[in-house]
Amino acid sequence: MRRFHGRLITGILLAGGIAAAAEIQQLSPARQDSLVISGSYTSQLGEFTLYLPADYPSGTEDFLQEMIADLALVLISRFGPVDPAAFELVIVNAREELSAWTGRELPRWIHAVALEHPPRIVVLGPATDISDHTSHNLEQALLHELTHIYLYRLYPSRNGGPLPGWFHEGLAVYFSSGLDRGMHRALIRGRLTNRFYTLGQLDRIYHTSTVLSELAYAQSIVAAQSMTAFYGEDVFHSLFDEIRRGYSFAPAFALAAGENLEQFQTRYKAELHRRYNFLLVLADPSVLFILLPILVLLAYFIRIWRSRIITARWAAEGYGGGDDPGRDITPADDKSRTVDEE
Repeated sequence: MRRFHGRLITGILLAGGIAAAAEIQQLSPARQDSLVISGSYTSQLGEFTLYLPADYPSGTEDFLQEMIADLALVLISRFGPVDPAAFELVIVNAREELSAWTGRELPRWIHAVALEHPPRIVVLGPATDISDHTSHNLEQALLHELTHIYLYRLYPSRNGGPLPGWFHEGLAVYFSSGLDRGMHRALIRGRLTNRFYTLGQLDRIYHTSTVLSELAYAQSIVAAQSMTAFYGEDVFHSLFDEIRRGYSFAPAFALAAGENLEQFQTRYKAELHRRYNFLLVLADPSVLFILLPILVLLAYFIRIWRSRIITARWAAEGYGGGDDPGRDITPADDKSRTVDEE
């Protein structure tokens, strides 16, 4: 899967303990052979060095340079300034290179990664022409990862960061794409099985399976959406202003929102259950595919239960047949057999 689609996760956070990886290994020099440094360029987030596959057509670097400059400006305009710092943008066209540049084996559904140390974005791009953005959602993926880079600049690990995983991923997906159908279905499954995460459990997001990852991301997006619904569209800018003044996340949140994180989590949980109450869930056509296996299993157990009731009734009435309690022998059958035997 080389296409950047919205159904699954386009990015993953690998730094500061938010993901399972504890350390990013150094890149093996042999892995650089298929990539070339296309140059260094400026952006509002800092100067970035661009690495591209050697077989990409000319003009790709200009296309990417303009896109990164535009997206960085969007972030700064929306959320306020951060101290610029250099980072790398690496486009690879093979999954082995994606793993090599990030220092670990990644799940198959991960296509883009943002690292804090070293400051780097790695994207699994198309095999040839990356400028044909009609065939994949490259801009969406880059905006997602640049949002992580922005948050690293805002609240680096050396100053007490990183921010909670649910906030990091929730804001990145909320700002770049929003809920897609797969995440919507993940929330429906979570409601039906009563297996929602708490925000405390989402301080770190682990990618053990696509199902669990999708639910974690979906809940994180709902949390980001809930912040704007509860506190207004400027809540993120206000929160970041408090962080820029030196506050850590929890007190900065309380100053920006007017209530503490515990109060928000209570309201967020209620909002999650309100959105996905059973009447709305059952009205969704996609629920049929979720409920079908459950209904089949339920029908099986009902059949077993009814069979046991009938067998017990036969045994009580004396119609059971020795070692075969399920055998159906009627009085008429029993009489016929006696006549034949005579």
